[in-house]
Amino acid sequence: MYQPSTQKTSFYKRAQAITVLIASVMISFGSWNDTKELLTEVYDSGISNFTNNVEFSHLDNVKFGGNLDFMEQTFGIAKVIKHSTTAPNLEYRYYTDRKYILAVATQKKRIIAYQVVSLNSAFDPSLPFSTLKLGSFSYSKYADNFDEFRLDSANITYYMESHSLGRAGLFLNEYLAYVGYGAEYSESKKSISVNKQTIGDLDKALLESNKTNIKILLKKLRNDIRPNVFVIGDIDAPTAADMLLTRYEYAVYFKDQL
Repeated sequence: MYQPSTQKTSFYKRAQAITVLIASVMISFGSWNDTKELLTEVYDSGISNFTNNVEFSHLDNVKFGGNLDFMEQTFGIAKVIKHSTTAPNLEYRYYTDRKYILAVATQKKRIIAYQVVSLNSAFDPSLPFSTLKLGSFSYSKYADNFDEFRLDSANITYYMESHSLGRAGLFLNEYLAYVGYGAEYSESKKSISVNKQTIGDLDKALLESNKTNIKILLKKLRNDIRPNVFVIGDIDAPTAADMLLTRYEYAVYFKDQL
């Protein structure tokens, strides 16, 4: 008979025993600082298998206007650095995690925007300045209207909406996106191919200036697709879209290393 509580208890006892053994050996060599760092990593790794609390606490250290050096005390050195194609003296820095990709847009080590791309359907971070979580809502459920939208179906499949935050959100800009290589929150198993097809069809309708199809496809997309990306900061829509990795960049830099 399957007894999940017994199995979890057994796991924690084994993890505790291994941790104590490692600590005892390292302390015997006088490496207390290394021991504390290792114990923290072991603990975080174990907790991360059962909850998202460690990842959420890490993301709490990322703030608009924050200092890059302070943030990198948590995330380490960026895996990839790109220069913006839309704004001068702006860099995008990317940090890896098996559940998400974090990107920050910086100018002189000041964070002016940050982006979280969920890679796991069980990972549901809260939107900044909101109680809503990624994966819990479609575009139409989030808001009836939006400032503008952008999309592509060529070197990257994505759809992005712009929403202006009010006083409570420091008057920053918020962008909610769905990207093809991100987590799929929709309930249907066919949703990945359907969502990509809808974005492709809408892209085609825009190129053809087919207003009827644009209206129909946009409504379908907003009802069916759940965002798997959020961007917060003092940047415009072209820059928010520019921060997204193309599918080729994702494959080269991240896919095989998460």
